[in-house]
Amino acid sequence: MKTLTLNNIIKVAAASICISAISGQAANAGQMYNGVNYAIDSFADGSDVGVRGANSSYEFYGMAIKEAGDKVYIGINSNLALDGESYHRAADKNIGYGDLFFNFSGDNLKTANDSGNLFGIRFAGTNDSGVSETGVFSNVVGQNVAKENAGFRHLKHYDNWAKSDSSMADLDTTDEYFQDYYRQKHSVTNSIASGTKIGDIAMLDADALSGLGFDFGHFNATGTHTFGFSFDRALLPGADYIAHLFAECINDGMAIAGNLPAVSPVSASVPEPASIMGLAAIGIIGASGKLRKRKQADS
Repeated sequence: MKTLTLNNIIKVAAASICISAISGQAANAGQMYNGVNYAIDSFADGSDVGVRGANSSYEFYGMAIKEAGDKVYIGINSNLALDGESYHRAADKNIGYGDLFFNFSGDNLKTANDSGNLFGIRFAGTNDSGVSETGVFSNVVGQNVAKENAGFRHLKHYDNWAKSDSSMADLDTTDEYFQDYYRQKHSVTNSIASGTKIGDIAMLDADALSGLGFDFGHFNATGTHTFGFSFDRALLPGADYIAHLFAECINDGMAIAGNLPAVSPVSASVPEPASIMGLAAIGIIGASGKLRKRKQADS
């Protein structure tokens, strides 16, 4: 598999920016605004039993990530409520969010998933995740739960429905990153199958996100639900990443490319100049004492 770098992803994403003739909105790739990294999806590619776009309960508008201090903050703007949407054909009568995946490996999604080289975040406590708790997980292997949620068979199936409006925000569904899953039935990773929990998350409402500088309205993202969560920065590595999120049914999804700077190690305290002089004096005195003892021993 070809190794993907953030520069390659940004080039692909930039080339894929398009304006929807139906909604008049843009699928904007990787935009920084007031210190927040935004991935704005097409506003016309969410599917809902014959309905597409703003009237769909599954329309995803955007996702954003901010690092500040010792925390990472993630915001989501969407028509889908945190606890999902009732649907009689779903195995548990509910279709909600899948889990959020972070890939720092530089490999495409399938390669990273097959090697358990993903991080995952379960934030929707009512979804079909293979882990029982919400939180941040490492050594993650993902699964697909679209079949249990009366969803699309694969990304090509989804594209056939969304047509030219299809988008994954910073990436396309046809991107090399997703290539191994594009036509493979019930395979694209949208739910954690297994992983090791390494930390908790704290849920955030729209007001809390606004106080942190999140502003989806700047991009005309008008989803009926805005929420997010935070977790300790130290739980994730410092590197370029691709993160993605699907609905459990694959009725919409988003990907975001970015970078988390390496966490600076706690540096050893540096002595003050006076202290350094004191240490030097102690060293000189010690050396003189040893020299005198040696001379006395030789005499």
